[in-house]
Order: sequence, then structure tokens, then C-alpha cells
Amino acid sequence: MTASGAPAAGLAQQLQENLQAQQQCAQELLGLLQAEREALIHSDVARLESVTRDKSEAANVLQRLGNSLTQLRNAARAPSMDGWLASLRNGLPALWSELLALAAKCQAANQDNAVLLGTREAQLKQTLRAFRPAGAPEIYGRSGYAALGIAPRQLGSA
Repeated sequence: MTASGAPAAGLAQQLQENLQAQQQCAQELLGLLQAEREALIHSDVARLESVTRDKSEAANVLQRLGNSLTQLRNAARAPSMDGWLASLRNGLPALWSELLALAAKCQAANQDNAVLLGTREAQLKQTLRAFRPAGAPEIYGRSGYAALGIAPRQLGSA
């Protein structure tokens, strides 16, 4: 191996380790999203709080790994990830494809959970309205403050 090939080989090894770590973390995140879905379906607030903390930690790890991946790509002076992986030809393009597919599954699961959460929120609001006397204002809105009951108005524009 030439002297110029050694750094490239080191970058390829770091890239493989990074992609494998991302794949493992994304798989964990997908499991957490499935657990979140179950907690939403069963209205298990305690489990939902726990899963949300774990999901946030997994997302932070993925973000750090993504930043590290960008630094590796920049160190390799690669204009694109796909081009860099194709030039290495050591199974990394397949690993990258698997990671992208897993990320798509995570995104779809997260969107499904958002729909469930929105539906649950609408159900809870409807239930609260049923218990309020007719004509009584909402206690507080999404922001945590009481609604004023007046329509917003335009004060000016630039």
C-alpha cells in the first residue's frame, strides 16, 4: 500500500464504522418508534415519557454520527456521498443503501406516530369540551396561556 493509500484506507475504515454505528442506532430508533406507537395506542403515559427520552437520545446520537460522517466526507474531499462510496467498492454502497432504507422506515413510523398523536389530541379536546359548561371558554391553549377570545388582527406589514 502506498503512503497516499494509507490515509484513504483509514478513512474507509472510519466510514464503515460510522455507517455501522448509524445503522445500529437507526434500528434502535425504529424499535423506539414502534414502542412509542404502542404507548400511544394504549394511552400509556409513563411508557410514552420514557420512550420519548430514549428516542431523543437516539436522535442526538444519530445527529453526532451524521456530523462525523460529513467530516469524513470532507476529509476525503468527496463531492458527494454516493460517489465516494462507489469509488471505495468494498460493500459500503450496500451498507449505505440499507441505512437509507432504514431511515425511510424511521421517518414513516415517526409520521404515523404524529398522526396518532394528533388524533389523540383531538379526542382529548373533544372530551374536555363535553365536560365544560356550554359557552365556557377553553382553560388554556397549546401555548399554556388562556385564550383571550378575541380574533387576532393585523397591526401592520412591512
